[in-house]
Amino acid sequence: MATATEIIANETEIKQAMGVLGLGSMVDDLLDEIELDRELAISIAQADRGETFPIEELEKQVMEKFAKGYYDR
Repeated sequence: MATATEIIANETEIKQAMGVLGLGSMVDDLLDEIELDRELAISIAQADRGETFPIEELEKQVMEKFAKGYYDR
């Protein structure tokens, strides 16, 4: 039997469950939080392996995302 941490729901399932619980207005925030947690886990794993990322490249990527409206709500 799978543990709770091994079970992963897709976006549609999350939206449906949140709607049933009456929390439909919070779906986007929850999905954003899930994505941030996923990206953080990837970053931590990369740091643990000694992989580095130049700050200049990070700044470039963030500025590109801002320009494309990635962070707009």
